Amino acid sequence: MTRKLDPEVARERMISYGMEPTVPYPGTVDTPWPGVCRNCKRPGSPTLSNAKRQGPCGPCGQAKVAEALRLPLADVVRALEAKGVIVVGQYKNSQETIECICLRCGALVHPTYSNAMREGAGLCDKQCKRDRIGDSNRRDAKEAAAFARAHHLIPCEPYTGADNPWRLECELCGHVGDKTTYSVIKRLGHVCEPCGRIRTANARRLAEESAVQSMLDARLRPDVPYPGGVNISWPCTCMVCKARIWPGPRLNDIRNGSQGGCTSCSDTSFKHAEPAYVYLVVNHGARWLKWGKANDLENRLREHTRQGFHEEVGRWFFALGAEATSIEKAVQAKVRALGATTQIDKSLMRYKGHTETASLDEISVPEVLTIIESLIMPLANNNAHPAN
Repeated sequence: MTRKLDPEVARERMISYGMEPTVPYPGTVDTPWPGVCRNCKRPGSPTLSNAKRQGPCGPCGQAKVAEALRLPLADVVRALEAKGVIVVGQYKNSQETIECICLRCGALVHPTYSNAMREGAGLCDKQCKRDRIGDSNRRDAKEAAAFARAHHLIPCEPYTGADNPWRLECELCGHVGDKTTYSVIKRLGHVCEPCGRIRTANARRLAEESAVQSMLDARLRPDVPYPGGVNISWPCTCMVCKARIWPGPRLNDIRNGSQGGCTSCSDTSFKHAEPAYVYLVVNHGARWLKWGKANDLENRLREHTRQGFHEEVGRWFFALGAEATSIEKAVQAKVRALGATTQIDKSLMRYKGHTETASLDEISVPEVLTIIESLIMPLANNNAHPAN
């Protein structure tokens, strides 16, 4: 256990450190002890331990440190004049400015010694600095122009900065653009919109044999020769359900997987060769109606009931799911043609089918019912039977 310091001894020590206590000793060396600095007469409350280590008064301690760090004036003057100035002001310390005259342009400048001693630092921030920046910009402009020409880009205006738009003419195609910057050229090389489109098209262009094989792999048989581009619609026929797809998918979508092939066959749970139903249900609370197809109708209706489609308006039986698919697609085309283009948000249809919905504010249930029955009546095989 540490022995307690005698209050009188503590007072003598604080006085020896330069602080005259104004209250009795607080009892520990780490407790603030109010007093007055014997040097500058400022009040303060250092602890006894801090007064011993750092001095009793902050300002006096800083002055003491500054004095210890202050360089001899002769050394400061010699170092600054070696940088091209004449010292005319009073040197205080390395962090405060000192008045000088620039020997090159005659301007009055005020550098600090610490900044002046940094490698590459210039003391004059007047005309000499402007000249240095101008020389640097002129050198940069010459190098930038040569770099642009090396990448087949001819400058049409002066270079003003690495990230500033620069008007350039393409040496290869003659296109003039004003959005390119020197930084972009350094990163990407030859930058020209028309040339870029050509490069992209060439990279994406496929041989016809490879393009056809990609379609066949997706169970799609092309109806016309390869159109020559991966982003052009390609009419085709589904090899599963025999549906003709027009204008057709884009080959790029088929290859990257964003479209798997025939949309009618994309739902693997629906069987085109098995019996199926077309149905019509309504959600009166949210004012939506939905038509669709299903092999297992009861299960499908239970799914819709969970989402608010409580009323079943009608169901129609088909011996083949492919026939139900054709009716479903025809209903959608006619509903949209009548101006009912709004469909329910996809996030609200947990069990899918949001594309086969319409708002009751744009079309009525009787109108859709009439559409379905008008499409079913002409079926010669009479495989469609309305619900009772």
